Amino acid sequence: MKRVNIQDAFIGEANPGMEGLDAAESDEAVVVQVRAGELTIVVPSGTGNDNLVHLAKVIRGELRLEHERVMTFEIQAGAIGAFYEDEPAYIHLQRSEQPAHGMMSLTTGASIHAAGRRSLARDIMATEVVTVKPDTSVSELSKVLAFHRISGAPVVSAEGKLVGVVSEGDLIVKQGATVGDIMTRQVISVSEDTPLDQVSAIIGKERVKRVLVVRDERVVGLISQGDLVRWIGGQR
Repeated sequence: MKRVNIQDAFIGEANPGMEGLDAAESDEAVVVQVRAGELTIVVPSGTGNDNLVHLAKVIRGELRLEHERVMTFEIQAGAIGAFYEDEPAYIHLQRSEQPAHGMMSLTTGASIHAAGRRSLARDIMATEVVTVKPDTSVSELSKVLAFHRISGAPVVSAEGKLVGVVSEGDLIVKQGATVGDIMTRQVISVSEDTPLDQVSAIIGKERVKRVLVVRDERVVGLISQGDLVRWIGGQR
């Protein structure tokens, strides 16, 4: 649990009265870590922990659900009913880091790296990536995918440079003797310094489950939808 000034809890605008939020500049936001995500509670400054819910003006939350989905909700004091939305994690990530013009959103801390900067691909990427060579036989490829329990792999040259990707779909549908015969040469990739909101947008637009992280044409990492979900939940 941590307490922050109400101004520090908002992204983009300094006036907490926007969005119909009943909050004063003297209020504070209390961020509470829960099992599935975070809650942010707006209360008068100095409110004791025992009275947080009782005196709350607003309670907002982001909860990580099964099947890589995120539910957001907001409950305002005195209101009848509550706002909630259940959406895929990558869409939520894209919207939460790009609030609409003239509006603000209450941050629970997941969108900003612990060091205070914007979170980047390098912060959550997996660095141990299984790769194959173009001259690897399709028989050997099938064994590699099955052994590592993965659905695809980057294809790298003898010099270690990325030249394509190959998937279970390529293996099943395409005809060829080697990985080079069946691989896809168009690769969706990002750099280590790509902000995570852009990574999520790419995954959503291209309808892929993961993207490669590349430096100087060499694979240095991989980010999956699951990595993004864990990041949103504050686990990484």
